[in-house]
Amino acid sequence: TCALPIWTLHHALDRVSGGRFGKHFPGGAQVVWIHTLGRRSGQWRRTALLAAPDGDGWVIAGSNAGQEQIPAWVHNIRAHGEGQLEVDGRTIDVTFTELHDEDRRRAYALLVDDWGGFAMYERNARRQIPVFRLAPR
Repeated sequence: TCALPIWTLHHALDRVSGGRFGKHFPGGAQVVWIHTLGRRSGQWRRTALLAAPDGDGWVIAGSNAGQEQIPAWVHNIRAHGEGQLEVDGRTIDVTFTELHDEDRRRAYALLVDDWGGFAMYERNARRQIPVFRLAPR
């Protein structure tokens, strides 16, 4: 879908600019980078995502742009609950916590408020989109 080329461009812009550009998605939503440990490879992976601030942390969703398949980084987080978050040029050690029930609904609403496309993703995915809170360690 159209999200794949946008994220591919976003990764290239980040690499070429040394992280100076691409801190916000078209429309203004905050872009963060998460570092997760690959559950099979044991290698660190860096992934760009949209995020919403939540108290002293952030929330992210495994929406995969509304596709039915859960993104690989979700499986990595479920296997290894610690990693890093890059936001606005800062890198923070974080703990990833999967949210459920009312906590999940509240956090997903924060994401929708920041970027309305998340509402469409939830309708299109035909699965419950996993949501995680990233808390500083």
